[in-house]
Amino acid sequence: MASTTNSVLKRHAPPGNLSDLTEANKEKWSKDFISTWMQGEIDADPNVVGRGRTPLKQFFDGVKTPFNQGDTPKAVEWNAFPKVLKIRNSYQSDAVRWAIADSSRVVQDEYLEWSVSRGPRKYTGDIYSVTFTAEGPEYWQFLASCQKDDFLKLVKELNSGFASEMSDSEFFLRDYVTGNEVYNPANYWNLLSTTGAITHLIQPNNTLSAEVDIAAQATVIRKNDNGKIITDADELIKCSKYGNPGRNSDPSIGASINFLARGGASLSVAEPVALYIRAFEIGSFKFDMNGTTDGAATDLRDIENPEKVFQWQRGDIKNKAGLRIKIEVPEGLLDNNKKQLLVSNIYDTNKGLHIKYGAQFADYFTMGVSAVGIESKTAPPEACYKPSDLVAGSVKAPCAEFDGFVLPGFAGPPGSSRA
Repeated sequence: MASTTNSVLKRHAPPGNLSDLTEANKEKWSKDFISTWMQGEIDADPNVVGRGRTPLKQFFDGVKTPFNQGDTPKAVEWNAFPKVLKIRNSYQSDAVRWAIADSSRVVQDEYLEWSVSRGPRKYTGDIYSVTFTAEGPEYWQFLASCQKDDFLKLVKELNSGFASEMSDSEFFLRDYVTGNEVYNPANYWNLLSTTGAITHLIQPNNTLSAEVDIAAQATVIRKNDNGKIITDADELIKCSKYGNPGRNSDPSIGASINFLARGGASLSVAEPVALYIRAFEIGSFKFDMNGTTDGAATDLRDIENPEKVFQWQRGDIKNKAGLRIKIEVPEGLLDNNKKQLLVSNIYDTNKGLHIKYGAQFADYFTMGVSAVGIESKTAPPEACYKPSDLVAGSVKAPCAEFDGFVLPGFAGPPGSSRA
C-alpha cells in the first residue's frame, strides 16, 4: 500500500539514481543545481529566470515542501523523432527526414540525441553502431569539473570503441580570464552525429534546466486578451514563454502540467529529475542474413539475445527510466556470406527497409518526464508574459553562457576543441 504521509526529500538524487558522484557531490548536485533551479523559479529570481517573472504559487521543491512520496507520478510522454522534420511537407520520403535527422545534433531536439558510426566509409557506409543518449549536459559538466578522473574513465568506458583515439585534453578548454581548465561540452567526442561517440545532450534546447523551467512555468494558469483561459499546448508556450512550440516534447510537458495546475494541484518534477527514455519498441526488427541492400531477396531471422544488440548502458529501462543505449552487433555473428553482421543488417518489417540511418530507430523511442503533486488552491489566471524589448527572456552571464540560460557552473559557449 502506498504511503499517505507527506514528507520532504532528503535530497534530489542524481539522474537515474546514477552512482557516479561521491556522497558530497550528490549533496552539491541536489543543492546547487536542482534546488537552485527550482527555488529560482518559485521566487522569480532574475539570476535563474527572466526578469519580470512573478513568483510561482503552484510549483514546489520537494526538499522544502512535504508531499506524498508514495504517490504514483504522472508521466508525460512523446515520440523521440524531431517533429519539426516529420511534419514538413517538402520532405517527400522517410529517407530524406532520416538523413536530415542524422546530419547534425542540432536538429535532434526532442531530448534524445544520437551519433552513428559507419566504419571506414564514415558518411555513406553501412552502420556499425549507433548510440542514443538522453543525459543532460549540466550533470556531465558537474562530473567533469568535480570528479575529472571519474569523468574521463566513464567517457572512455561508454565509448570504448573510440577510447584509444581519445586524448584527455580534448575534453577541456582554458578559461581566458582565470586560466583555469574548464570542461567543453561541445568537445569533438560529443559534438558530432557522425563519429559514433556521444556523452550527453548538446542541442541548445536539450537541457535539464529547461525541463525544470517548462514544468515550473507551466503551472501558471494563463488567459488571453479576452480573459479566456488558454489550454492549447502551443499557445501556452507562446503565452508563458517557456520551451519551443512545434516540438513533440515541450508542448506535451507544458500542456499536461498546466492541466493538472488548473485542476488545483501544486506540482514538481518527479525524482530523480531527468529526461528519460521510457520505451524502445524493437518488435519489428529482424536480421537479414542475406545482406543490407534494400530491394534484394531477404533471409529474415529473429534477433536472438536482443539485449546483446540493443545494449542499455545507463539508467533503468525496466522502470521506464533509460538514459543511454548503444546498438551494435556483437563480433562473431555472421551473415550467409560469412561476413560480420552490422546494424544495417537489421531489417524493419514495418517499413520493409534495412537500417541505413540512426534516425530510423528514433521513430520507435518514447521519451518522458513525470510530475508529482499536492492539493493546492488554483491561482488566479495571469496575462501572457511580455518581457520588454530591453529585458532578455533569460539571463545571460558574461563569459559563462550556454544557450542563454544560466546553468550553475556551466561555462563556455559551444565550440569544438578538436579541429
